[in-house]
Amino acid sequence: HVKVNIDGKRPGTEGYEEREMAMVSQNGKNVALALVESGYASVIRHRMDDTDRSAIYDELLAAEETAQSEGKGMWSSKPPKQQVYVDYSESLEKAKRQMTLLSRQKRVPAIVDFVKSGSRFTVLVPRENAKLTFVLGGIRAPRSARGPTDTAEPFGQECHDFANKRCQQRDVEIDVEDNDKVGGFIGTMYINRESVAKLLVEEGLASVHAYSAEKSGNANELFAAEAKAKEGRKGMWHDWSAEKEAAENGADHEPDTISGANGNGVSNGSSNAALPPRTPNYKDITVTHIDPTSGRLKFQLLGSGTSNLNSLMKDFASFHLSPQNSLPLSGAPKAGDVVSAKFSADGTWYRAKIRRNDREAKTAEVVYIDYGNSETQPWSALRQLPAEKFGAQKLKPQAVDAALSFLQFPAPTTSYLADSVAFLQDVALDRPLVANVDFNDTRDNLLWVTLLDPGAKSLESSLNAEVVSEGLAMVAKKLRPFERTAGKVVSDLQEREREAKAERRGMWEYGDLTED
Repeated sequence: HVKVNIDGKRPGTEGYEEREMAMVSQNGKNVALALVESGYASVIRHRMDDTDRSAIYDELLAAEETAQSEGKGMWSSKPPKQQVYVDYSESLEKAKRQMTLLSRQKRVPAIVDFVKSGSRFTVLVPRENAKLTFVLGGIRAPRSARGPTDTAEPFGQECHDFANKRCQQRDVEIDVEDNDKVGGFIGTMYINRESVAKLLVEEGLASVHAYSAEKSGNANELFAAEAKAKEGRKGMWHDWSAEKEAAENGADHEPDTISGANGNGVSNGSSNAALPPRTPNYKDITVTHIDPTSGRLKFQLLGSGTSNLNSLMKDFASFHLSPQNSLPLSGAPKAGDVVSAKFSADGTWYRAKIRRNDREAKTAEVVYIDYGNSETQPWSALRQLPAEKFGAQKLKPQAVDAALSFLQFPAPTTSYLADSVAFLQDVALDRPLVANVDFNDTRDNLLWVTLLDPGAKSLESSLNAEVVSEGLAMVAKKLRPFERTAGKVVSDLQEREREAKAERRGMWEYGDLTED
């Protein structure tokens, strides 16, 4: 931070507008005096009675005389040394070589030399003598006009101007994660410890690119910023409405007309007329993981996939018995890489994907793609995975993302969510079950399901219902379109919720907190 003290104004002259004259200091040091002392500026001469003279005019003259006598800066007889930067974005080959080095480092100091667009920059990395084209990962920024005859995308110029104002010629820090196809370096840029991508999304000047956001590990932060921008109707979201988005995506929003006269939250009107009836779609499954932060599931579909997985795991175990297959990775892994990792709980090797890296600790958070659980492993413990034998092309990841239909779990800030997850682990984990697939959300790659014991006689006799009966979840306040077609199921669940409240079970032990 700097301190600016306005000394006065210089009247406008031919070719120049009126200007304010100021004294700028940083950490108690006058910036003008520091420049003159270093030989990077000279002093404008004034008469004794000139009112435009600086209050420290005599000190400036003395500093200039000293800098001249010592041959500093512009007063030196030698030409100034210029730092030569190597342009590593000149070709993809050069970019990949530098990528290996930069991806091992975290929060690399850099300078934004030029803002090419809202999400694309030229940055200088002084300690590496490197010049890079840097691209913000996880977002899509609208394109600005590239010339007087070009037309910008909506909010493209505003996005470019915002990035230019915040970043041009500023000190930043960068995390490099990948290369694009033309030699650019994709990653996260921080200015004053804030993600530039997050700032753009918060202002409604960029949208989240889901795949690359997940790959970078910043998805939660970016999606939260986008939700904030939508709610504030900022930038490109100025005409956003939840109803319109729900209609386009087919899920997650309940119109205000949904509350029916019968008081059970299921409309008797015509709002469901266009919705298809709920039909059974049973799948034999085994739940392999329950997310402790959300209550969402990972399960395997029983059948040829799990049979092939068992066969692959036998070959996998044999593969790792050979010493020549026990060599560590050749370099730092990248987010999205599929590797081999030994699960700490059972000492068995499994296929795993890199979710995010900690370059200082040289560790990676890995997700076991056939089971859905995750943990942090040191880079040295990971092994290369021969794609032709064990990669996703050989057998697709077997862990399927799923969520329990009709339910809303307690907030993560309460202890009740842990109780809900513990209950689900007791009744569902590692057991053969039947899942009715109520809805396939292709946008989020998520199955909404009702879980049943193999001997259950109807969809009402579900594990979803048991969770509600135990007071460990409530019926969702905003029913999704596919849920609104199941009036009988919703009524049954709401009755179970009322009983749980009356009995003060689980999350209702202190009464109905949702009434506040």
